[in-house]
Amino acid sequence: MSVYSIRDLERISNQKAHTIRIWEQRYGLLEPERTDTNIRYYNDDQLKKLLNVCTLINKGMKISHISKLSRKQISEQIDLIIADSFQGDVHTEAIINQALISLATYDSLLFDELFTNSVKRMGLKRTYLKIIYPLLVRTGLMWIKDDLLPSQEHFLSNLIRQKLFAATDALPLPENPDQTWVLFLEEYEDHEIGLLFANYLLRQYGKHVIYLGTRVPYRDLANVVQQCRATHIYTFFVRNQLEQELEQLLDSLTTDFPNCKICVSGGDDKIQNLAKDRGVIKITSVESLTDLLKSANE
Repeated sequence: MSVYSIRDLERISNQKAHTIRIWEQRYGLLEPERTDTNIRYYNDDQLKKLLNVCTLINKGMKISHISKLSRKQISEQIDLIIADSFQGDVHTEAIINQALISLATYDSLLFDELFTNSVKRMGLKRTYLKIIYPLLVRTGLMWIKDDLLPSQEHFLSNLIRQKLFAATDALPLPENPDQTWVLFLEEYEDHEIGLLFANYLLRQYGKHVIYLGTRVPYRDLANVVQQCRATHIYTFFVRNQLEQELEQLLDSLTTDFPNCKICVSGGDDKIQNLAKDRGVIKITSVESLTDLLKSANE
């Protein structure tokens, strides 16, 4: 079982440490344990409870009322909020908080339940936009501040990867596709969640996709594009890189594959402008990708 300091709770829950201490002292909300040197620490159960309380607070419930609820009653309230969020597309923070609990406690069953219910009620696209992407942003910020263990980041990434692979595999193979897309990340890039979701959308729209994944040597990309007669090449810029390196990659792609449409996502405004100057298609959101695919099918 993991242990957390008051600062850990503050960073994960987005509640000030001062507020958490008031809840603890005035309402008995949390019951920290103490080390031999009398330093407070909290366990997984305390973190779960705090995140659930934050969800109820965000819903508008008063802390004085929450403090009187039993664990079972809090759980029932959370279930109601999650159900409401599916219906009205609000309060998705409740689902994200539950996903953070699954991440902190390595609870793959809880994550599976949240993901499955979300897809069942909202579809995969809205689940990605409303749950998965905000969750990745939140955990990315936690990673930057050293509030996330490498093992927790890998745990979450692999859970999402498994779900996206499974969803893509469930789609029928396209018959007589009009486009062939090669999807890749350059050889120093590991973050493929966005690319995997793009793979799903392209397959959903009946496109032929050659998914190469992460860390693809450029010479291998050239062989694949030539052999498969690709119509489109699509990559993401996620990792922080020198502008010069990305500019060189854009130049190589547009020069070496003049018969392909080059598409990119990510990168800062400078990179996006460089892409535009070279006639590269900028895909800045899920909606811009779906718009591109819809126009191709019309």
